[in-house]
Amino acid sequence: SEQALGEKSLLVALEDVLGIRFDTGSTELPIDGVKPDAISLSNRIVVEVYARIGSVKGAQQHKIKGDILKLAFIGQRLGTEWRKILCFASKEAASYASGATWVAEAAREFGIEIVAVDIPEDIKASIVTAQVRQRMINAGVET
Repeated sequence: SEQALGEKSLLVALEDVLGIRFDTGSTELPIDGVKPDAISLSNRIVVEVYARIGSVKGAQQHKIKGDILKLAFIGQRLGTEWRKILCFASKEAASYASGATWVAEAAREFGIEIVAVDIPEDIKASIVTAQVRQRMINAGVET
């Protein structure tokens, strides 16, 4: 859906920024149960993407924390020569992992690069539409 299209668009944009192409097919690492969003074995790059437009809150923050933990774990297992990138669709979302929060400090401590890339406007609009729809669905849920 919109989220998958947004993530694919993020990876294409990141490939252009880095001047590389990610491996196609399996993105399995030699670590049981760990599957990053993208990998380049020849360039030793591992990537998680987050297709969110705007600031993050609540469970969205937990997703980012989980991605940072996954990248830190991968880095611990594969070694420091691997680049670990957490890629965002907006600077507002990226600011949670690159600003003055303990989460951002943890990302820096683990050598995780926080990158925000530009994606096409039509895909941004599609992601925003999906976010609004999700907000409407969640508004009806009682906790």
